[in-house]
Amino acid sequence: MPVTKAQVRSGAYYDSVVLMQLQRSLAGLQGVLDAGVVMGTAANKDILAQTGLLAPEAQA
Repeated sequence: MPVTKAQVRSGAYYDSVVLMQLQRSLAGLQGVLDAGVVMGTAANKDILAQTGLLAPEAQA
């Protein structure tokens, strides 16, 4: 059963390299099939919403 989790860090900025490294680390955890790590820009949130992956806590 798929599980979507979100963590919102208001006012934070992370470079894309840092986000990619975190994504790789998360995807390598036992039981994790895939992982995505993105900044909460309007464009990214639109993409997540269109794919049904926008968690309620990330909608604000």
